[in-house]
Amino acid sequence: MAAAPPIGTEGLAQSAPGTIAPKEGPIALHTKPAAAGEGASLREDGAPGDLGPNNERLEELKPRCVAALRQMIIEYRMEGIVSRRHEIRRIRQARLFWQGLQYGWWNPNDMSWHLPFGASGVGGVEDAQTAGDMPRYQFVTNFYQGFGLSFIAIMSQDVPTTRFYPQSTQSEQDITTAKAADHAVELIEQNNRVQDLLTGIGYLLWTDGKIGGYVRYVADGQRFGFHDQNEMEETILKMGEDVYVCAQCGAATPATDFMAGSVCPQCGAELGDENLRPADLVPVPRITEVISIIGGLEFHTPVWANEMHEFPYLQWQQEVHRAKLKASYPHVADKIETGGPIQADDVYARASRVAVQQGLPVIHPGDALYNLITFSRTWIRPWSFYSIEDKDVREELLQLFPDGCYVAFAGETYCESRNESMEDHWRVMHALPGDGQNRPSVGDSLVQVQERYNNLSNLQMETFEFGIPPIYADPQVLDFDALSNQTAEPAAHYPARAKPGQRLADGFFQPPPASVPPELIKYQQDLAGPVPQFLTGLFPAIFGGEMEHVKTATGYSIARDQAMGRLGLVWRRLKRFYGDLMLLGVDCFRKNRPEDVEIPILGAGGEFQAKWIRLADLKGNLQVRDEEDEQFPRLKSQQRAVLQQLMNSPDPMIQQLMGIPANQELMKSIFGLTDIVVPGEESRIKQLREIDELLQGQPIMCAAADSGDPAGRAGEALPVQLLPSVPVDELLDDHEAEFAECKRWANSDAGQTARMHNPAGFANVRAHAAAHLVALGRKPGLPG
Repeated sequence: MAAAPPIGTEGLAQSAPGTIAPKEGPIALHTKPAAAGEGASLREDGAPGDLGPNNERLEELKPRCVAALRQMIIEYRMEGIVSRRHEIRRIRQARLFWQGLQYGWWNPNDMSWHLPFGASGVGGVEDAQTAGDMPRYQFVTNFYQGFGLSFIAIMSQDVPTTRFYPQSTQSEQDITTAKAADHAVELIEQNNRVQDLLTGIGYLLWTDGKIGGYVRYVADGQRFGFHDQNEMEETILKMGEDVYVCAQCGAATPATDFMAGSVCPQCGAELGDENLRPADLVPVPRITEVISIIGGLEFHTPVWANEMHEFPYLQWQQEVHRAKLKASYPHVADKIETGGPIQADDVYARASRVAVQQGLPVIHPGDALYNLITFSRTWIRPWSFYSIEDKDVREELLQLFPDGCYVAFAGETYCESRNESMEDHWRVMHALPGDGQNRPSVGDSLVQVQERYNNLSNLQMETFEFGIPPIYADPQVLDFDALSNQTAEPAAHYPARAKPGQRLADGFFQPPPASVPPELIKYQQDLAGPVPQFLTGLFPAIFGGEMEHVKTATGYSIARDQAMGRLGLVWRRLKRFYGDLMLLGVDCFRKNRPEDVEIPILGAGGEFQAKWIRLADLKGNLQVRDEEDEQFPRLKSQQRAVLQQLMNSPDPMIQQLMGIPANQELMKSIFGLTDIVVPGEESRIKQLREIDELLQGQPIMCAAADSGDPAGRAGEALPVQLLPSVPVDELLDDHEAEFAECKRWANSDAGQTARMHNPAGFANVRAHAAAHLVALGRKPGLPG
């Protein structure tokens, strides 16, 4: 770890962006921290930064532009205000249902959900009529969440396969870029914890139905640079250059101009190592490509648009602690104060987000909420500027933001803006087909089913508790006065006298107890079974449930495939969305990474190896496509079933396929039998390690052994034999397995690449394989 940055104002001036608080945009990479005494920073393009790297001074120097941007955002949001309110209400209810808060009632006066027997947002206490409508119980059997977990498990169990293709097969640069992009995607998936990412996508598709994917690079020392977190470490940036300072006159001579025995150019004094003053070192956090998945409560799009290319704007709102915003934007730290947005609908959206985060239908006041600021980031297309009537302001904005505008506000405080295209960073996905942007989620159809099931459960409980019938007694048989004065206790005696000619029991009557109708129980079972299964496509075959009319494994397999085909409607959309995000991630990688990236991997031989992603290999054009035969994710159980069918097949070609060592290793992982020993596997791993070593050297040339020809014949050169730098062990090596692995490797992509780019190393491997072949012919009982 590098030394910590200095503390205090001077230390802050020396800190790189992202050291204290996260920083996005050009300043994260292309702007070096200003040393003491330096002037204004430079723009990303190297021009003098009068407005700042991210237009931090835009409101100061061009207030009319900022005012126009602020007004545009307000006007665009007002276009679909009614539909946006409905969208927020729907999503908020779905997220509360997920949390088990399923007895909320909607109050149109304060436009909020409330729990029964709670204080409303208006009067403070429910009136008698409203309280009478409240449920007596609040039992929740949350199958809305249960079905949702099954859906999330299906969507996140496999990572969608991303295939990159060159834009032109005639361009060698495009082909190289397509191959290098696969390695970049591996790093992006690793840094963003792809399984957690897919889990979040599945959750938001179930509750919200609309999600946005935002791809950008982030410099964050607290997150990536200052903890022992995998390969994430801080790097060191040298401020200026090393100089020699004269002790007599104080003149500074750059170390690059210094030679042994040199003297000060000002006074002629000798300069030595004691006069060397190294440049200051500043810790610079590493950066990484970050993918954020945003749901409908935080993600605002024009409700009337069907496709993303129709969006005039796109907005991401979230609540951020004011201290973090002050640290991220120190130039406006004094202006960032507590308080939310001014617009009423922004307040409504903020209240919904905060309430869901608290796990409550309404906001609970506290100091934490007092410190939360609504941070709004908006992307505006350049053609949207034509809604501005002032031509001068419009032309100025088009000049500042020719590709589109990104602008950020902390509450009502302007923070930053930059020229940035929406298409370069965002993708939008809907779970289901439909019109506009306010489309239902996968789990929407279960909300009303869950409510009906809860009502029937409460009705059953009321029947059980209050359905115990009363007992009617004849006052001439039972002395009620004496009974009221007597303490009830076990085996007590109560005065009673039967009428003449009647039994004592004839003086008492108890009606039959109340019972739940069988039709109600049947209806409740349907609400928890066939109805939600049909609405969501999550049939029992998906989650391992029992099917009444299916008794065979083949029947279960057919039912599972049918159910997965239904979910394929969502899965195909998810594959396209995920592929687009990876394409944006690769584009972000090659535009913003300052140098080549090394990825440590575990080689086939069990040794750690380095895989390099070269920025020079990512200069071409590429495209991303879906796997055509990947209609839905495959479960491990499905893979095991297919593998068992192949193993039972008498086809000799399939049996030969099963005998390949690489395939046997795959079978071990599918069956989960990692401890089982496969014949020849250890020899194969050993050979792969030797191949790695052989590629680092070259074969040894020596004279061939005497073949019986007369030696020393005049004018003839002695034959030359190539020996590998790693010799074989004729006694202990499994020559058959190791020769087969050499042959397999030589015909693989790695072998062909080595043949072209490392001919000496490939010749070394070939000589090693020839030595195995010779030794194999010498073994007794084997063909020569």
